Amino acid sequence: MKKIEFLLLAAILILAFALRLYKINRPIADWHSWRQADTAAVARNFIKDGFSPLIPKFDDMSTQANGLDNPNRYRFVEFPIYNSLIAAVWSVTGINVTYARLVTVFITLGSTILLYFLVKHFSGVSAGLLASFFFAAIPYNVFYSSAILPGPLMVFALLSLYLTFIRWLGNDKNWLWGAASIFFANLAILTWPIALFFMLPIAYLAFDKYGIKTFKTLPLWFFIALSLLPFIAWRLWMARFPEGIPNYRFLLNEGNIRFKGAFFRWLVVERMGKLILTVGGFPLFLLGLLQKPGREKLFYLSLLASAVLYFVVFASGNIRHDYYQVPAIPVFAIFMALGTKFLFNLPGSFNKFIGPPLAIALVLGLFAFGYFEVKGYFWINKPQIIKAGQAADLLLPKNATVIAPYNGDAAFLYQTNRRGYPITDRSLEKFIDEGTKYLVSVDVGDAGIQNLAKHCKVIDQTRDYVIVEMFKDCIGK
Repeated sequence: MKKIEFLLLAAILILAFALRLYKINRPIADWHSWRQADTAAVARNFIKDGFSPLIPKFDDMSTQANGLDNPNRYRFVEFPIYNSLIAAVWSVTGINVTYARLVTVFITLGSTILLYFLVKHFSGVSAGLLASFFFAAIPYNVFYSSAILPGPLMVFALLSLYLTFIRWLGNDKNWLWGAASIFFANLAILTWPIALFFMLPIAYLAFDKYGIKTFKTLPLWFFIALSLLPFIAWRLWMARFPEGIPNYRFLLNEGNIRFKGAFFRWLVVERMGKLILTVGGFPLFLLGLLQKPGREKLFYLSLLASAVLYFVVFASGNIRHDYYQVPAIPVFAIFMALGTKFLFNLPGSFNKFIGPPLAIALVLGLFAFGYFEVKGYFWINKPQIIKAGQAADLLLPKNATVIAPYNGDAAFLYQTNRRGYPITDRSLEKFIDEGTKYLVSVDVGDAGIQNLAKHCKVIDQTRDYVIVEMFKDCIGK
């Protein structure tokens, strides 16, 4: 690596790190706090209850995940690798949300480096630097790569997989690279199973080298088998704990939205055109898409095809949740890099003096409009849940279960540092019969909450919250 190349990549990494320090200590009450709280709760319970990756538990005991009671608080989704990393850090630093967010930040810095080397391999230094720059600085990615979510770790694992697989194909007798590829394939798939959609580039790379002999190449079959077996074993193990498996079918095609007008509007216009790429980045992406494949041949297009396939299969998931687009950020960054490079090197039939200023204007527009779209994601719109949670943690018994209703969002429950219920999914009498007698609420103006506070034992009450100990003889009065 040349000195100027190293300095530019270092500058991009410094920029990436600096951007992600913005509100790095924000509590888990920001955008998509419900998913972050569930993820962080598993890590916290590894600290509180002992490390048990085969039986991950969060704080939610309610039926909202799939309609089944979950008194043991099982949380069976992705294998808890990411949660384990946070727990390992917390075992040294103590449970602190800032350090959890920094885990994601450093994972993303690693991805920035990997994306640079991947694009450099196919398209040269300038394209690699541009791709890593966009990946580092897209405002959408700045937020989600400081959130407590497993997506960024999956992205890191996929980029590592592509690079190690390329090295392995370069010398398929070197099983060190083959073993590394298998390791990163497992890491990606177990961290977030949608990584399976992003295996098309692996298939392309193998077919590009071996052609029709791909299907007869035994090492590739070993790669496939060893990459899938741990995931299959995990899914079989999960099936023993049905109450801990959230319903996922609604993520596929809820409301039959796939290929409807609303599907394209939300995914292309609202997410890509407004939130992620904005009016600045979207033209760069299209220009990159129009470029005639060069040395990279169809690798980039196989990446794009993976993202499109994923969007189509998980149609309603990608419409309902904007964090579902995190896996596509490297794809967007690559094509924007190609589009930007094109504007800086316009062919003779174009006005070469317009290209560079236009590219700079579009990039500035991407960051300006992107920041405008995501700045609210960092806000704590309900700071009362932080105050109420801290009070509950201070005043309630450590082994108490609590009701912390917040429309099913476990962020409020997480702040109490207690197990319990983020939703009132049964009668208060049944809660009491099952041993849950504490209710923490920030809806102090609600008539039902006021009635409870009037007739039951108030442990603490302010203008922002109330903590009540309930008894059967005070319910319904």
